Amino acid sequence: MALPFPQASIKLDYPLYAVGFDPQDANRLVVGGGGGAGRSGVANKISVVETVDQGELRVAGDIALSRDEDSVMSLAVADSANDQLSYVYAGVNSSPKEMSKGKNNHLRTFSVEQTKSRAAGAKNPDVQVAEVSRSALFANPDADTYQPVLRISGSIGAAATRMCKEPQLAIFDASGPKPKSKGVLRLDKDAEDLDIIQCDDGEYLLAYCHKYELYLVKIGKKNSDPELIFTMTEDHGELAAFRSIRFVTPSFILAAANLPKSSGVILQGFRLPTPSHDKARISATVRIPKNISATALAIANASPPPSPSAPVGNTQFVIAVAGNDSSIYFYSMDHKALASIELLSNLNPLYTLKDTHKGDNITGLAFSNFIPPKQHLTQQFLKLASITLQSGVTVHSIALKRHIDVSPGKPVDETAARYVTALRAKAPSRRPVVITLSIIILIMAVIGQGIMEMYGMSKPIINAQKFLPSWHGTLRDPAHPPAFFNKDFLISKLAGSGVNTAETLVMWEADHPVVDAEDSPGGKKIALDVHDEEVHGPAKTWEELPAAQKNAWKQKLQSAGAWTQNMGESVFRGILFGELAGAVGHAVAEGLA
Repeated sequence: MALPFPQASIKLDYPLYAVGFDPQDANRLVVGGGGGAGRSGVANKISVVETVDQGELRVAGDIALSRDEDSVMSLAVADSANDQLSYVYAGVNSSPKEMSKGKNNHLRTFSVEQTKSRAAGAKNPDVQVAEVSRSALFANPDADTYQPVLRISGSIGAAATRMCKEPQLAIFDASGPKPKSKGVLRLDKDAEDLDIIQCDDGEYLLAYCHKYELYLVKIGKKNSDPELIFTMTEDHGELAAFRSIRFVTPSFILAAANLPKSSGVILQGFRLPTPSHDKARISATVRIPKNISATALAIANASPPPSPSAPVGNTQFVIAVAGNDSSIYFYSMDHKALASIELLSNLNPLYTLKDTHKGDNITGLAFSNFIPPKQHLTQQFLKLASITLQSGVTVHSIALKRHIDVSPGKPVDETAARYVTALRAKAPSRRPVVITLSIIILIMAVIGQGIMEMYGMSKPIINAQKFLPSWHGTLRDPAHPPAFFNKDFLISKLAGSGVNTAETLVMWEADHPVVDAEDSPGGKKIALDVHDEEVHGPAKTWEELPAAQKNAWKQKLQSAGAWTQNMGESVFRGILFGELAGAVGHAVAEGLA
């Protein structure tokens, strides 16, 4: 079966830990990793990988780093107005010898410069990668401290420590080749992951997580202290732990949390605190229905706003989650803006690329920055890059299509077109719920029918009596059987089983007399059949009969063995009765006597 997303792959010669797309070029990504310090024989490198087409990748340039220093554990590509030059910031520890002296230039800056071959019209020009600066932003580094997390938004970057006795989070200016510190936050615990987003000119939000806690920091002229905005709580005995977080908009953040024992992943969209709510609130959530743990998370806006301060409006976000089963799980989520209200909705599965790296461990994901074209002349794609510990790089191209929001009663605005995934997400099916409810109702109906049969209140349909012990009998008093049993007995005694009980029945005196066992004629026989006024004449309901007629009918039916006093008068409801000859005179005679 053909994959819905075109795929291109390449194998490098070193393990990969970090990946990021060039914000200005969706065909260029930067990866980094290596064997670390020591004599592993595996180089530490940063490579620039470009897409030749949707089925081919190539290495456009790389730089080999010192084997005496650590491997590249994190990187981010800064936004640049110069399409010939961009800067890559990377987390690379100094050599063990330098770190033992308390020196660790953990933040490196590399330039990626386009060669002149592009100007000459070469199809696939190369790039030159060079180290331009080294910085140490963390205070009092330990020998085991390293920088596994690095994020950049606009001109501001943030990096966090791991395995440090004094956990720290450094904020820096990433507008040039030499990062400038904008403050270091002392943390109580290591940041598992972090992200940063620009809200307005000079204003940013930074979020980081640790196991069960989510924190928010406001960055501006003065940085705020970390604020705890959400704490995980147990759900049916399970306590999920944050693995990765990414900002959706300045008002929402998305988190991937792992359940214990690799029993699943929960995606949660949080509405960030507002003046009326001092804590984050869950706005959207879904559970990936697999026994996996998430290893990486990425999110992209299919129609990003023209500037960070512009409203996001109605748009679709594409989400990718890497699992420890070497699969990538795609989801889509809608952001809707209604006047001053913003909502997250339709967090639904899009597609799953099962075992896309053939069992290799996925260590990173990154979406390209999609820039909507002014005119939709060709098919547009959003790219997702994934890397593995086993040196693999894969880029999937996700097809997009134009979408126009249509409001009832309003004209269609072609200029308001936005982009969504060409592949439609799968909304949760109602079929399992309907089937489950139907089964529950059926079981309850069977149980109810069985109880009614045991109490003698219903006709035997499922024959519940046969499942009871022989001494049980019925739970109803035998002297007071249910009315419909008595009525069935009455009808069968007088008319047999051939009469249609769904029709209106009539009881009358037949013309021929009853003959007893000794062939002596008795009174007139009582007959019962479907009522036909032309045949049976006028008839009355039991309630309409005078007392004399009622008594006469009771005596007649008792004599015929079709009715007893214990059966009551309720069995006569719904049956019409003809007039008994002599019943009035007999009643008068009894009264005079």
